[in-house]
Amino acid sequence: MEKLLFVSTHSNDDPERATIPFVLGLTALSQGKDAVVLLQIDGVWMARKGFAALVREETFPPALDMLNQFLEAGGRIMVCGPCAKKRKLEAADLIEGAVIVNAPTIIKEMGEAHNVVSY
Repeated sequence: MEKLLFVSTHSNDDPERATIPFVLGLTALSQGKDAVVLLQIDGVWMARKGFAALVREETFPPALDMLNQFLEAGGRIMVCGPCAKKRKLEAADLIEGAVIVNAPTIIKEMGEAHNVVSY
């Protein structure tokens, strides 16, 4: 199965860039592809319980809806470990389905991906 990796480095600082990876990830899943969203830098906030409800880009459906639909459709969310640590986020702070990962896992996922797109 073709895998696509969407890297998101934004949250409420840029709602458009924070939402697009989930929109595209959901579309990829609907086309039978494997889709992973990697949250890095301020993007890790999107995986914090309750946070995505605060992110809204007027030209897209609410980020929370896209994130939930992405997970329900089988998408995976990875959270950069050092990025989470810097922001004092721990696994217990994250939504169900989000997993904290470190460099070896990120590099493995990037190597397996057909394409990697960053926002």
